[in-house]
Amino acid sequence: MSRAPRHKALTLALAVFCLVLTPQARAEASRLTWNPAWSRFRPVEYGVTVGAAAGTFALYFAVPDANEPRWVGGVLLDDTLRRALRLRSPDARDRARTASDITALSTLVWAVGVDSVAVPLLRHGSDVAGQLGAMDAEAFALSSLVTTLIFKAVARARPSYADCLRDPSFDPLCKTRTNESFPSGHTDVSFTAAGLSCAHHLHAAPYGSPLADALACAGTITLAASTGTLRVLGDRHYASDVWLGAVLGFAVGYGVPTLFHYGKVNSDSQSAQALEPLGAGLGPTVSGTF
Repeated sequence: MSRAPRHKALTLALAVFCLVLTPQARAEASRLTWNPAWSRFRPVEYGVTVGAAAGTFALYFAVPDANEPRWVGGVLLDDTLRRALRLRSPDARDRARTASDITALSTLVWAVGVDSVAVPLLRHGSDVAGQLGAMDAEAFALSSLVTTLIFKAVARARPSYADCLRDPSFDPLCKTRTNESFPSGHTDVSFTAAGLSCAHHLHAAPYGSPLADALACAGTITLAASTGTLRVLGDRHYASDVWLGAVLGFAVGYGVPTLFHYGKVNSDSQSAQALEPLGAGLGPTVSGTF
């Protein structure tokens, strides 16, 4: 065979090889994998999650609400912000509260349903989806337990409490869970989801792009902040209720995965890396941090 046909044949073979290899290489590059240096979800954490969830349900449904509030009125800037932000008509307040339900649910679906489950599965990372989902469940169980314990113990009256005493028709929710203002449950749930989102996007990077992952974190924080603001506009919470819910929720949502998983080096992985032969890293390799 002459040099020209051999060159053409070699070129054609190389092109076919690249066409066959490229989809597989792309699939491997896009695969989301669990970093072995991170600590995996442990059996004791399943117990903690189930126990916290059971405790939350027991507190919420089995422990009766206080007949009378133990704390009435605002603190610091509560009353000033209520006068400035509260919507005046009952219909407008109802719309704000409905909107807060939507933003809270949207934050939850985005952080958990999309980022922790759907995206990892689409990137062939079922193991990662399992780990992220377990961390999410643990954080929500702990956050809900603390929140429920606080509002059962504190029994703070809603901002509209005094107005409802003077005029029972002041608001459609005058007689609905009147002593559960502190802290804001909607805000706590939203910021727990936002904290989880930011922790996962900072470390596990489900989107695979620093910009996209940063925008997802910012987006969930924006939705969570909108939820808290709408709760004040709807006159269901004081600003201090929202602030505590935000701090508590984000601290648990971001802290649980970061402290117990992303920030904790797996001892088995560390030992394996220490024993790895010097030449193990030689040769063509593909690696990444997720």
